[in-house]
Amino acid sequence: MEESELEWTAKRAAAVERETTTVRSFHAADSQSQQNFCRVVGSLAIKQDHFKFKMTITANECPRCGYHPETEVKEGDSALEAEVRRLEDLIPRLQEEKASLLRRINNTQEKTRCLPFEVLSNIFQFARPPINFTAHKPIRYGTEDPDSPPLTGHFDPAEYFHHTLAAVSHRWRQVALSTPQLWTSISLRVLNTFTNFNTSLLDLYFQNAHNIPISIRLDLSNPALAWTAGSGWKRADFLTRLEPLEEIIFNRNAEKIQSLVFIQPPAEWFLSGCGNLSHCTSITVYWSSCDSIMDLEPSDLSLNFSDLPCLQHVKLVDNIPMTVPSTISALHLSEARLSECMPPLEELPNLIELEITDARRGGLPLRLHDNTTKLLVLHCLKRLKWSEIHWDESRYRLLPTFEERKALRLAFFSSLPPTLSSLTFGYVDVGFVDVDSMNVIDLLDCVPQVAKLHFTESPREVVVGAVKTIGRRPANRGASSSRSYILPNLCALLVSGTGSTIDAFIFIEMLRALYAAGPRPKRFLLTTDSDVKWRSDALREA
Repeated sequence: MEESELEWTAKRAAAVERETTTVRSFHAADSQSQQNFCRVVGSLAIKQDHFKFKMTITANECPRCGYHPETEVKEGDSALEAEVRRLEDLIPRLQEEKASLLRRINNTQEKTRCLPFEVLSNIFQFARPPINFTAHKPIRYGTEDPDSPPLTGHFDPAEYFHHTLAAVSHRWRQVALSTPQLWTSISLRVLNTFTNFNTSLLDLYFQNAHNIPISIRLDLSNPALAWTAGSGWKRADFLTRLEPLEEIIFNRNAEKIQSLVFIQPPAEWFLSGCGNLSHCTSITVYWSSCDSIMDLEPSDLSLNFSDLPCLQHVKLVDNIPMTVPSTISALHLSEARLSECMPPLEELPNLIELEITDARRGGLPLRLHDNTTKLLVLHCLKRLKWSEIHWDESRYRLLPTFEERKALRLAFFSSLPPTLSSLTFGYVDVGFVDVDSMNVIDLLDCVPQVAKLHFTESPREVVVGAVKTIGRRPANRGASSSRSYILPNLCALLVSGTGSTIDAFIFIEMLRALYAAGPRPKRFLLTTDSDVKWRSDALREA
């Protein structure tokens, strides 16, 4: 051991001895002093020639003061050095990955940075087209329905994709905000009566759309709103909280709206008219909230759309009366009692499309202004869909005989306009409406102008009987039969949901009869489901 080290060790030992002597001389010292004494003794280091070590108290506690030494677990130098080496090797790799990602970002930006403003705007419009409101059909849940989710309503992140585009860079944000076509349709799901977010979002769309009219879907079906819209003062408070939303749609920006879709809205919004919607062409209402309106008579409860000069399309899924202008060309009704909710058809001379589904019982469905039932001709009608027909049995007894009921059906089909091109028979209940294959053939004989025929969920005997007569002359079954071919202009036939097996050869014979009847287009669209068995020989014939 070198001289200097020996001297240092001796001096350190003497210093410790002096401290030890000093500590021992204070018998009345407090516990903190005694603990300091133990720490000093425990940290004494004595240097030897070729190694170093530490003197530590090995007992659990000091016998004099009860001091518990803190157990210090220290990693060896080798482990620390290994960790340092690992981090030193990792840092360059991370830096290289970061540089690679930055190069990719720069390369991508180079490709888009040089694109003209107009090209980038067109790309954005392809990435986020206008919302197709007909693609989503809302579901109505009861208040006690166990399948009802905690949050109802439709939400599709793709409908807000232009918001993501605007967040990419400053230039993309300027392009998105300057492309009004991106802001012409919006779907809002109102979760509660705090409407500040929804009104701010609507203001943003109205501002960015500039002079282009926009379409709005407003979903108020959330259970929290249904609970709030109770009777009495609760409903009054509910309507007061929704006033900012009503104001921005029906007053402040009404002239900028092209179409509206409401899901469970308050009926009070439509009772006094919507005249400010001067450019609105389409209105759809699902299940208006009107059950808790206590201060109105049922006769006064009516959705008033009669003062909308540009209205063309109306869809109502609800059992509530409404008034519409004579300008409408499309009317869709569902879940309605037609004798009360359907406007008189003779007041709609421009009607091109009429759809009635799941009509409720209550009176004959088609009525005239004087509430009578007689022949009505809709000269402009091109598309008619009428399913789930019900009527009042007490009035149905006024037509006691089968022949009278048959005559009414034939008169109705014979009066369909020559512009009719598509006809669908769905869910035919043979026993309920006195319809069999012979009656269907009589009906088809009344509409030779039909080019597309669809049988869905219809009995096998009805489908087979109809297919076996298409393209052929009808049998002589009375005065209603003609001497022309049945459906000579048919170009498409769709059969689905018959529920029993059908031999494919009847369709081969139908095609032969159609092409033998006269000049035909080269192509015929035939669509069948798994109920039709196509054997290999039938496929070769086709």
